[in-house]
Amino acid sequence: MGKLSEVVHVRPGGQIDPLEWAFPCLDDEHLAYAHERLHAADALLLGRRTYEGLFPAYRAMSPSPFAHRMNAIPKYIASRTLRGAAWNATVIEGEAEVVVANLKDRQGLNLLKFGNGPLDVVLMEHGLLDKNDILPAPVAAGKGRRMFEELTQTIHVTLLEAKASRNGVVHLVYTPTTP
Repeated sequence: MGKLSEVVHVRPGGQIDPLEWAFPCLDDEHLAYAHERLHAADALLLGRRTYEGLFPAYRAMSPSPFAHRMNAIPKYIASRTLRGAAWNATVIEGEAEVVVANLKDRQGLNLLKFGNGPLDVVLMEHGLLDKNDILPAPVAAGKGRRMFEELTQTIHVTLLEAKASRNGVVHLVYTPTTP
């Protein structure tokens, strides 16, 4: 049975949208972590906004082992509006929770999800997210979309790991639990 892990960069207030502020926090230590997480996955699961942000960035990026893996790994895109996708990607047809459960259970894929948004509500409410890597960065700002702001139920989590990096980013790993 496969697993679904998510990696999300946030500010201390829970705001996402890291393309605006995260780059100064991405040092060699983070790159090694990201490389390890990406190479442990069989495929990526992305929401439409994350796909639309990552696709042009990685297609234009200078060659590196990380960029090569990002461009080569299969991707599944959850979107109700996107009709086609490039970048070794397949748009999920039907209900995302059914397709993701099939990818994990029947196909045994280890999926890695970047970003946080409406897809996370579906994944969390259907018990499909196995691990959530939250990376709060030392950047303060008051505006922006927040993690899980559309979640309609309380989901308890257990802290599996906490580690501070040299540059102030904290690596928190949680797993959903039953209260």
